[in-house]
Amino acid sequence: MDRGLDAGDVIKVGSSVEIEALDTPGHTMSHVCLLTRTDQPALICGDTLFNAGAGNCHNGGHPNELYDTFANILANLPDETLIYPGHDYMGNNLEFTLDREPDNARAQSLLDEVGGQDPNAALVSTMALEKEINTFLRLRSPSVIAALRESFPDLSDAPDPREVFVKLRELRNSW
Repeated sequence: MDRGLDAGDVIKVGSSVEIEALDTPGHTMSHVCLLTRTDQPALICGDTLFNAGAGNCHNGGHPNELYDTFANILANLPDETLIYPGHDYMGNNLEFTLDREPDNARAQSLLDEVGGQDPNAALVSTMALEKEINTFLRLRSPSVIAALRESFPDLSDAPDPREVFVKLRELRNSW
């Protein structure tokens, strides 16, 4: 509490827990996620990554920076990394995924599973699961791109992942 953290700083808790600070701008320009260095890593991701979603950029953030965080940091975490977001928007985020990618059977089955879940016993996602259900990590999916083109006819013929991400974030702002 008495000093700031820089990217890569490691906090030691006792003799067995190490937590690495990750610089994850986008939601805000000075956002930090915490990654445990344990047998099964866990990411405390605040408002950067949500189950099946991405943080907004309304409070001084920027979608291009958020894309860089997703593409260069989050997508490279081990698949077994547990995800602990700051809020639970999973149901609504899965509905957004299915609106963009209606053929995502895993997102549909998960929505059926978590629809009435007890928030005190909520599903803990992993990076592997997020790569299946989180539209913001599925930027090359033909159905995501096709559905996005319906909302943004000016989308380029072969959009790169950054363009898809930024358009998805824009769409999610008003969805």
